[in-house]
Amino acid sequence: MAINLAHRPDLDNRVEKLAARFGLKGRGRKTAIIERALTALEEQAKHAYPDRAAVTATLDRYIKAGPRLRRRLAGSGGPLFEPPLSQSLQRAHYDEQGLPK
Repeated sequence: MAINLAHRPDLDNRVEKLAARFGLKGRGRKTAIIERALTALEEQAKHAYPDRAAVTATLDRYIKAGPRLRRRLAGSGGPLFEPPLSQSLQRAHYDEQGLPK
């Protein structure tokens, strides 16, 4: 689908202003500006989202590190051995049959 800037004077003006800022004159100046804008957007999109392989590799690293991290937390007496908040709240507000106290 072709974009006809003649039907969008606001876009045409923006492209012309950018062309002037970059010192582009003559034929092809609008195309050059649009190509530069698209290239910049493509570069930005490349860095915005990691690819599937990177996400999978990161998850694999966490999975492999899990036992080591649990051992380290166990050695420090950290929050691994405290009851989870949900369990503490359950015990505080409900009896053994799960009924409110």
